[in-house]
Amino acid sequence: MDMKSSFVRGVLTASFAFIGSTFGCSTFLANGPAENSANFQGPAESSPPIPLQKIAGPRKKTLVLNFWNDTPVGDQKLGQFAAGELKRELSIQKAAVIPEEPLTAAVTQDFIEGDRVRVAQLIREGRKAGVSIMIIGRIGRITFRHAKEDVGVFREAESLVSADVEMKIFDAVGGREVHHLSRTGTSVARTLLAFQDDQITSREARAELAQTAIRDAVVRALPEALVAMEKIDWQGRIAKIVGSKVYVNAGRKAGILAGDILKVLSPGEDIFDPVNKAFLGRSEGLLKGALEVSDFVGEDSAMATIHSGGNFQEGDLVRLY
Repeated sequence: MDMKSSFVRGVLTASFAFIGSTFGCSTFLANGPAENSANFQGPAESSPPIPLQKIAGPRKKTLVLNFWNDTPVGDQKLGQFAAGELKRELSIQKAAVIPEEPLTAAVTQDFIEGDRVRVAQLIREGRKAGVSIMIIGRIGRITFRHAKEDVGVFREAESLVSADVEMKIFDAVGGREVHHLSRTGTSVARTLLAFQDDQITSREARAELAQTAIRDAVVRALPEALVAMEKIDWQGRIAKIVGSKVYVNAGRKAGILAGDILKVLSPGEDIFDPVNKAFLGRSEGLLKGALEVSDFVGEDSAMATIHSGGNFQEGDLVRLY
């Protein structure tokens, strides 16, 4: 995709010189549906943030892919930084189960084709990783503004950076996009310059300011992201069956309690449009019966006994009744 950048120079006052630069990329906007894809770019929905303590229920296993740094500023380490900040915030809020070990080497760019998200491939990756939620993201623009006094041995200087961050949230089990949002974060730094010292515009200083602005954007986006994630049903799966004991891939870490009743369903089937072969979603699986959680294994696994029904298989889905 073509990226565009512009540099703006102007004079703020007689004593201050402002230099501004904006880095970004043409939008992902496209007209009409595309095969197995969803539009990545578009107007972000807005909803008022809610108090985080109102988010309840089992925590869903969530896979956050490294964001796409779609700007010429820095490199893809900024995308890795953005994803890391989101995972850190979700962990702090105890709003999701974030796998400690990487479940995939895939990144956001791997699922972008032109101006579209390859939804079917993304969902397939999420199911292979055994997660309920997939989040991808893009850093769309980073803008720098610098101001400094023109005279004096010691001159005051100020830097302002803004960063636009987009996120898309997917229901990995239902095979659908749930929400798209974007936020702008900012960062300001002030310092004194001696003689011709110009450290505020150094590569290292700009990278540090960009990270701070990205962190601010992620924090601003968090309440809306949590509301969207709450709309996705919690779901786990049967990991192993040994005689009458059934082990599921969720436990204390996810908020499962001893005595919880879990209904068991078959995985369902992917649905494709018969004409253009576009991925439409996943059908609801058949109800097979129920399990009762009796004990826990490790940090995030539980043992259950059969409550009703039967013919359970490894890979069957489990949900709270």
